[in-house]
Amino acid sequence: MPRRLGLSPLQRDILVLLEEAGAETVGTILATLKITDVEQFNAQINGLVTLGLIRKEQSDLVLTERGKVALRT
Repeated sequence: MPRRLGLSPLQRDILVLLEEAGAETVGTILATLKITDVEQFNAQINGLVTLGLIRKEQSDLVLTERGKVALRT
């Protein structure tokens, strides 16, 4: 049984958004989720990258296979 990752609400929203789109630019995610604290957003993104749930490709964020599995649990 997979362990829970303890994602923040913002991290979960980012993963759900990426699940629907596959990949999005950082600007699109900021606008869609109406993010006002960019530093907090960057910290949350870095946490998702560290966990291997998303990856950065130039200005895009891409959901990984591990991220897809995390959304199902």
